[in-house]
Amino acid sequence: MKNITTVLVSLVLFLSAIVFPSGANGAPAYDGGKTFKDVEGKEWILSEVKSAGKTVRIDRNKLAADNLEGVFTISFQEDRVSGMGAPNRYFGPYTLGSNRSITPGNMASTMMMAFKEPDELKESEYFSLLSNVRRWDLREGKLELYSSGRNKDETTLVFTLK
Repeated sequence: MKNITTVLVSLVLFLSAIVFPSGANGAPAYDGGKTFKDVEGKEWILSEVKSAGKTVRIDRNKLAADNLEGVFTISFQEDRVSGMGAPNRYFGPYTLGSNRSITPGNMASTMMMAFKEPDELKESEYFSLLSNVRRWDLREGKLELYSSGRNKDETTLVFTLK
């Protein structure tokens, strides 16, 4: 029951996220000449989650063995973001700002129940991180989304091209 409550609370927070303008000042992009046009229209898959000196690597081989190979994706097209959680699809608007800021709007998702969730990251955690993304960057061909947590700590979602 506690797990269901946690998932529901996280989903409600994710779906009702009211996003504030970003005050984040990130370092300049490693791939300096890249723009968000280099991100749009492509499907990205989550490979790592970095926070407070801890890195969680998403084991795609294990996900495939568990029949979860298509989870944790993201795509940006025409002011809309969409992708796959684990197992739910999500979608919603986003707005780009200056200094590589990005503001996700209110998101929606399907409401399927998962029979199995990845060990590395729960869907509710992924949705919560996405709803708090404030900045983006491209480094060495990888998309990095910077999410601010409850304690103002920053978590980086690292995506590679699918």
